[in-house]
Amino acid sequence: MRLLVMTEGKPFGAKDAASTNFIYGDNLQAIVIATVGSPSIHVLLESITQYARELPVYISANSLELWGEVRKRLGNDRVIFRPNFAANFGDAYNQIVSYAFNTGHYDSLIIANDDVVLAPDTIEKMQADYDYVKKSFKVGFLGARSDYVLPAQNIRVAEEDDVFSALKWESELHIKMTDVIAPIFAAISKEAWETAQFPSTNWYSDNIICHDLGKAGYFHFVSRGYVHHAGSQTVGNDFKKCHEEPREWIKTNRPDMYEVFYG
Repeated sequence: MRLLVMTEGKPFGAKDAASTNFIYGDNLQAIVIATVGSPSIHVLLESITQYARELPVYISANSLELWGEVRKRLGNDRVIFRPNFAANFGDAYNQIVSYAFNTGHYDSLIIANDDVVLAPDTIEKMQADYDYVKKSFKVGFLGARSDYVLPAQNIRVAEEDDVFSALKWESELHIKMTDVIAPIFAAISKEAWETAQFPSTNWYSDNIICHDLGKAGYFHFVSRGYVHHAGSQTVGNDFKKCHEEPREWIKTNRPDMYEVFYG
């Protein structure tokens, strides 16, 4: 996997002297979340309140009670709430992300799982990394690192000849190119989103959209930014069941990808 050196310099976001928040540039202009009511979303929202207070938040959910709690926590002026009647991850995010792009007129935004937690510098690093890679590449997904995610993004998986220093792997200080991003917390542009969207599945939705974007000339990257991921709070830990559920949909609708997962 190709490592890209992130040059040091002034931070991409200018820090507001009166708070711990950053005043962001033109990239990553909103956070979009779809949820079916995992308790983890309350921890995510608190981390957004603390570390990404300037960003509008779009939430797709099927609970008016949750909407009331979110409105109280984040305020009406920055939260856009939409009903979620989708039966799978792909359709749920396709609906709310498209709504955010179409109504908010953003150039790019962040897709977030409902069971992640931001670190104080997650947004700052992802903003800087996105700005850096888009200067030289047609960017598909820029995904955060995490502790429960695909190997390319996983901080538990070291690179070859990696060195553990200052409580982290040295490779975590660099941006990395990869073929597939699990978008548990990932940036995408409107241009890329209009090129490819998620299939109507839970598992393998990230593999398929990344494949389609790659065929269209986009490149995917792992950011230096980190989020904690509780993991499997929506689809559960029965991995055999998760693997089998999309089989017929993929066989019928994406036969070109069937052998990749079931060959």
